[in-house]
Amino acid sequence: MSVFKDFETKVIRLLVGKHLPESDIDEVLASSIVVKYEHTGVGYFLTVSHAVLPTERVVCDTPLLVGATSDVQCGFVVFLEGGELTLECHSWGDAAIAKDLRESHVEVTIKA
Repeated sequence: MSVFKDFETKVIRLLVGKHLPESDIDEVLASSIVVKYEHTGVGYFLTVSHAVLPTERVVCDTPLLVGATSDVQCGFVVFLEGGELTLECHSWGDAAIAKDLRESHVEVTIKA
């Protein structure tokens, strides 16, 4: 069972797709181990580890993605480094991100 929610899976596929082969992404999504989760109030960081992840730092921030729920919009960045993947979800501005956002339906779109 994946540690990622459906919207996080979509975000990772879109942002990491040009940096890792699809087969590696499939492995990461299917069998990563959670290293750390931190809710910051205006977002969260979810860090997982997997053997196929690169050791060198890669910042995955394109295309520009927007996540939307009924009351908040958020953005995403993925960091790859040291055999770990960190998914950052952040609000646009100072809006709070609820602690249960990961349990919400988040619609992810590419901002043109």
